[in-house]
Amino acid sequence: MEERNLGPSRADLRIHLGPLIGVAALALFVVVSIVLAFMPTASAAGHDVGISDFAFSPNSITIAPGDTVTWTNSDGTTHTVTGNNGSWGSGNLANGGTYTHQFNETGDFAYHCSIHSSMTGAVHVTSDGGTPPQPHNPGLSGSTLIAIIAAVAVVAAVSIAVLWRKMRTKKA
Repeated sequence: MEERNLGPSRADLRIHLGPLIGVAALALFVVVSIVLAFMPTASAAGHDVGISDFAFSPNSITIAPGDTVTWTNSDGTTHTVTGNNGSWGSGNLANGGTYTHQFNETGDFAYHCSIHSSMTGAVHVTSDGGTPPQPHNPGLSGSTLIAIIAAVAVVAAVSIAVLWRKMRTKKA
């Protein structure tokens, strides 16, 4: 009686499963990388203070530690943003000039324009105050992520099918 071999032997399967496992691992790596790259991440919030009509607007702002404040001079004259303790400051800001400062510690930080002493303001940094951190990367929508994952899964499935077919035809 003649023995028929209907498929690859167990030893052949062990040898040829390596590429299939590699393709599946690569597909999983790609999917996880894409998802992690486009997930929103929290970062410090930014706040704006205007300088116009010889005033800071708003002249008082409450933020969280790590947040930044950007002052923009919209006046036709030069102004400064100078911490009352002298530890930080913008120097001269012409019309359209900006200055950004990050506040990492809690506390009240009074400031003024060193050119126009009537211009004053304050930044209040509290651990429970300020604007909640905004997403640094708004990320992809859920439907876009699903489409990307589905596309990678289809590519992986086709690759596995092609490798499996090649493996079977080599044996035949």
